[in-house]
Amino acid sequence: MDSSSSSAAPAPPPAGENVAVFWHEGMLAHDAGRGVFDSGRDPGFLEVLDQHPENADRVRNMVSILRRGPIAPFLSWHSGSPAHASELLSFHSSEYIEELVQANANGPKKFCEGTFLNPGSWGAALLAAGTTLSAVRHILDGHGKLAYALVRPPGHHAQPDHADGYCFLNNAGLAVQLALDSGRTKVAVVDIDVHYGNGTAEGFYRTDSVLTISLHMNHGSWGPSHPQNGSTDEIGQGRGLGYNLNIPLPNGSGDAGYEYAMNELVAPAIEKFQPQLLVFVIGQDSSAFDPNGRQCLTMDGYRKIGQVMRTMANRHSDGQILIVQEGGYHISYSAYCLHATLEGVLSLQAPLLDDPIAYYPEDEEYTRKVVDIIKKSWKESIPFLKDI
Repeated sequence: MDSSSSSAAPAPPPAGENVAVFWHEGMLAHDAGRGVFDSGRDPGFLEVLDQHPENADRVRNMVSILRRGPIAPFLSWHSGSPAHASELLSFHSSEYIEELVQANANGPKKFCEGTFLNPGSWGAALLAAGTTLSAVRHILDGHGKLAYALVRPPGHHAQPDHADGYCFLNNAGLAVQLALDSGRTKVAVVDIDVHYGNGTAEGFYRTDSVLTISLHMNHGSWGPSHPQNGSTDEIGQGRGLGYNLNIPLPNGSGDAGYEYAMNELVAPAIEKFQPQLLVFVIGQDSSAFDPNGRQCLTMDGYRKIGQVMRTMANRHSDGQILIVQEGGYHISYSAYCLHATLEGVLSLQAPLLDDPIAYYPEDEEYTRKVVDIIKKSWKESIPFLKDI
């Protein structure tokens, strides 16, 4: 154990109490290339170009910290497998899947800003989708209550008919649909990636069987591939009116701000909805040092969010949580924050790892005011939340 971990060895997990981690190394084959940050552009005057932020190294560190870090005794490892085309059609249109297949056959393709399908990408995307489906089946078939799909490329921006934001296939959306098809009548998604989970929201925007909740920085639309703003007035349509809840948080909200939002907004909404399965969509790009976000979460904040999710699962979904990996682009700190998140989900009594990096101060009061405004808006506009 390295010097950054606590001196006491972790207690062994209770009988049957672990997180089943679903992983396949074939997902490392996706290479989004190099350029200025995620653009793929070479301006011609830089000697060193960035590796695309969604690169294999970030996930290699996630795998290694879970295999070799102090949380290892609390985990079991399971192999994923590629999704079949018929499974993809439960969330995505046949025209879009054919577009992906043709792009893979014809060579590299840029689908939108920052989103590149290169040799190896399609196979990795099929593995990410299939691995996530394997993880949710683990829960649905009664083999365990906590499952984590450690997958890439990410998926929560992929919409039913197009790619977006580094994402080709919506891994979480496919898992939610499988849960519905398997008899679960209510599924709740809580997405803490720093960007709005717009693809997942779009897939279930018109149903009241899925409650999608996204906590994200207030980034708005970033172009034709991502027309949604992630604002509080995007609340679903038709039968789904009121079942898409966005929580755009101020930049720098930090640990206390996120905890306040979880307790004041997320937990009451879950209490009212009463889901039969919780899907916890995680991205460490909300951390204090991520190059793609500005939310200042630390390991303590992720650990607390994990604890809140576990408490909600124990109350409402028989302790069942499917965890799906999304963003997180700081090569080392993302792995530490993942470790802390799973510590929280496991309800461990004390942190297993110390935070290796100092962090920025957070503007807690401003975030509390924003959360209170959102809560007032929900009480006035979301019928099933009128008395939270």
